[in-house]
Amino acid sequence: MSVVVGLLAGLGFIFIGTQFLTANMKQVAGPPFHRLVAKATGNPWKATLVGVAAGAIIQSTNAVTFIVISLVTAGATTVRAAMPIVTWSYAGSTLRLLLASFDITLVIMSGIALVGLAFLLGYDRDARYRNLVAALLGLMLLLYGVQLMVAAAVPLRDSAGLHAVLAIADSFYFWGFIAGTALAAVIQGQTVSVIAVALASAGVIDIDQTFLIVVGANLGTGIMSVTQGAGLSGTARQLNLYQLLLKLIGVAVMLPLLSVEHYTGIPLIRAFVTHLTADAALQVTAVHWMFQIVSALVASAINNPLFRIIERWSPPTSEETLSKPAFITPVLESQPVAAITMAEQEQLRLLRRLPHFLDRARIDAEPYPSDDETARLAANISPSVLRKSGDELADAIDGFLKNTLRNPGKQAEMDRLMGLWNRNQQIHGLHIALAHLGKGLSDMRKIPALAPPAAVIAESTHAMLSAVVSELEDFDADSLPIIRALTKDRSEVLKKMRHDMVERAPDLAAADRQALWSAMDQLEQTTWLLRRFTLNLAEDRHLEGKA
Repeated sequence: MSVVVGLLAGLGFIFIGTQFLTANMKQVAGPPFHRLVAKATGNPWKATLVGVAAGAIIQSTNAVTFIVISLVTAGATTVRAAMPIVTWSYAGSTLRLLLASFDITLVIMSGIALVGLAFLLGYDRDARYRNLVAALLGLMLLLYGVQLMVAAAVPLRDSAGLHAVLAIADSFYFWGFIAGTALAAVIQGQTVSVIAVALASAGVIDIDQTFLIVVGANLGTGIMSVTQGAGLSGTARQLNLYQLLLKLIGVAVMLPLLSVEHYTGIPLIRAFVTHLTADAALQVTAVHWMFQIVSALVASAINNPLFRIIERWSPPTSEETLSKPAFITPVLESQPVAAITMAEQEQLRLLRRLPHFLDRARIDAEPYPSDDETARLAANISPSVLRKSGDELADAIDGFLKNTLRNPGKQAEMDRLMGLWNRNQQIHGLHIALAHLGKGLSDMRKIPALAPPAAVIAESTHAMLSAVVSELEDFDADSLPIIRALTKDRSEVLKKMRHDMVERAPDLAAADRQALWSAMDQLEQTTWLLRRFTLNLAEDRHLEGKA
């Protein structure tokens, strides 16, 4: 009974320590680490070093992956550029397993003493140190759990029952691989390897099977990553799929080599690690580390094909494509003339989407040309998705223009950049107004009394937006009077429409009447913003006096 309790207590300390260590090291790393990752993704060598450091510091490859995913989602980096960080973070995370391989009872007791002293002095309540103190406590608990498991498992070496079970299991060589995969798909793979180190140190499990457990645990880590990212889609899911491919590469190399050595006696992996050290725990750690290095080296060599595979499995969503800049890059921020041209192209992308806010509200919407980006990506894209993706792209343009304005340039260039920034705010306002209008008109179509005016507003507004966007594509002095005519004040027309609606449907519910009035207000706001945008553009290009 004491053996079972000891093993369970050891497992408990390992699980608690792992949770404390990884959760608090994520907080210790914090925003500075995010910035370091963002800067490193442009250079493969920097990314490799940051990946190893991230794995060693945070001690959770899943945490590293989700940090990278957040940067990819925010547009701070790309999946392809971030791959080396994820790839090499596994090599760094082996540090925890290495520490667990040594009998460092004195170190553990000293660490616990330091944590106790930190609690006594109040460092656990200090925002600057509490996460570091908790992380150190987690590491000491984890290592103590390993020592406890080793001590509890030693009597099992002489257990006749265990020998009988292992004899049956040994008749099927791959049981360790299956067990390691199954366990790591539920609990953290590194934790499974730590447990394997403890059992190998106690001499409970044959070293060959321990190696297979480690290989299986790595595959289970990849499976767990995909499972945890089941709710993700597009590029956010690509790094989770990449982790699985990375583990499959390691299994494809290590499992056949271990099998060949087992069945033929040809000296390969086991012969190599036993030559390095006679300590079973260090042998297991060496195999785990070899798995990470082999996976990383092979993945680095075939990075481009791997990226094509995961992009095929999880292509960017329409929303992602619409929200990402197509022309502006940080390189252009120091080149005002090029920056102006590229920012104008990005704004045109946003302007071309304006008519699409009304797609769902129109009765007989005709197909758009195949070169229309929005129509091509999502025929039935909703106004809310259009607005969200537009907000993200407008924010990217906004940040780009602000950074460009920090670079000294000619006054005329600075004025044009300020004009672009101002128009960016107006486009943002147009997206907000049209998102509300598109949704409101779609809802109104479901109400018989409101369907006719909703159809009129949807069709007329769509026609107006399409014509205005067409003029803005090749804006010149002749375009200005045309857009002014298209966006002329509609207050009298809308006032008459309200009056006619009251006469035709005097019993219209207050909520329905409010919905119609709100749609008309959004239409007026849209036309006003378009007029302001056009006037701004004309002033920027000095066309006002030529009209």
